Amino acid sequence: MFGLFKKGSDEDSALVKQALSPETVAVVSASCCVRGTADIDAETEAAAHAALESAHLDWPVVTVTVTQAQSSLGKISSELDSSGSKVAQQVSELFMSHGLSAFPVLIVNQRLVSYGGAPDQELVGKALPNQLNTSKQALH
Repeated sequence: MFGLFKKGSDEDSALVKQALSPETVAVVSASCCVRGTADIDAETEAAAHAALESAHLDWPVVTVTVTQAQSSLGKISSELDSSGSKVAQQVSELFMSHGLSAFPVLIVNQRLVSYGGAPDQELVGKALPNQLNTSKQALH
């Protein structure tokens, strides 16, 4: 009835696993539950894309809804590494303590970077590895 009790699909599970993987930027969105949040999600995605481009990183930006995450986490939790499990727990705790106002949540490289609004490009960029420093360290 209306899909309210639908278990997560394989596609949703794969998307959630990707969102909790290294070298990924993920936006956890409440657009499935709260009207008017799509614009904030779009701002978050744009900041992520701009920061990745500035850092010369070709990482995916994945958007997952709260519903997709909730319906899939039980199914995939045993497949997550410790960092993925930790950030999933942090997002769950934010949801329990702040409700839907915690979203969007931004996860960068398995680290919770921001929640409750759209971060700017600078904040996202600070969470990314510095390619110049990485290149210099490789030369020495």
